Amino acid sequence: MKLRALGYALLTGWLLLACSGVEQQDGGHAGGADSHAGTSQGGHSGDGGRPAEGGRAPTGGGSVAGGGGDDPVDGQLEPRGACATGKRTGRFSVEKQKDFGVVQGTILDGVVPTSIPELVSEQDGCKLFRRRNLSCSPACVSSETCGETGKCIPYPAQISVGGVLIEGLTKPVKMDPQRPGAVYFAPGQDNPPFVSDARVGLKASGADQVAPFELFGRGSDPLPEAPTWVLEQGKALELAWPAGSDVTTVSVELTIDQHGSTPLSLACELPDNGSAQVPSTLIDDLIGSGVSGFPNGRIQRRTVDHVDSALGCVELSVGSVLAARVRVAGFTPCKSNQDCPSGTTCDPVQERCF
Repeated sequence: MKLRALGYALLTGWLLLACSGVEQQDGGHAGGADSHAGTSQGGHSGDGGRPAEGGRAPTGGGSVAGGGGDDPVDGQLEPRGACATGKRTGRFSVEKQKDFGVVQGTILDGVVPTSIPELVSEQDGCKLFRRRNLSCSPACVSSETCGETGKCIPYPAQISVGGVLIEGLTKPVKMDPQRPGAVYFAPGQDNPPFVSDARVGLKASGADQVAPFELFGRGSDPLPEAPTWVLEQGKALELAWPAGSDVTTVSVELTIDQHGSTPLSLACELPDNGSAQVPSTLIDDLIGSGVSGFPNGRIQRRTVDHVDSALGCVELSVGSVLAARVRVAGFTPCKSNQDCPSGTTCDPVQERCF
């Protein structure tokens, strides 16, 4: 059972990087929340850094431009938030998950165009994103993806950023890219992999065209219990959780149209003060755009830092994540007729009772 759960944890991490999520570009979701709502292919986080453009410059030797060589574990530098929408090419994550602590990362040499969602609306820290469907003719082959101009481009490749050292966790972490590809993963971590308020510092040594860079984070108290959210037209969604600190934020992600052609996703990035409200207008638009399949939601307490480079933006997310129990009033998801109320039948394509 533990091996199966570990496999699930790894698969979850890959899906968050490779699939949509809520490109809250950020973020969350993740991220608006982390990241990036409404994406279908993308999120293969990736980056690299030739000399950085703007913000804190990637440096080597454990120092930061303008930072005077401060040790990140001594807490001299704080997280600066998530990448801008459409800029993230890579992410390292340090997470407490339900069964395992996970430390991993993936970086690409470019942004997957279809991972960049369209911002539909935003209000009170929450954003609605629509997944874009780009069209190329002739169709792209497996090593390609559709570009913004309607022409196929090479699918961004995983790249190495050299050795990666993460300080400030309960166990020391030193990762080298794993082949095939260039995946970073540190097995056997504690759960959570950090203690509350721990200063976390990531240093990448750089490789080939990628300059060294540093990222920073903070440990926090894990969220204790998965929430239950009921979405209802005409009503705001009330959110509640045990309040954290002024350093962390809470990211909320929701997807309720699993089989739509251009579904909407909701992503919120909120102060960690214990409560928030998703406006009814956003809930109405989310439900009105379509409901199909089994709704998904997650809540995450975290810090997020980023560094910009010529290849894109790379993030470090440190926190705890929980899957939410989500229900949309008036809609019943299904796999078969047995899941449906009396007098209704299951549409297996939409996974919804009618």
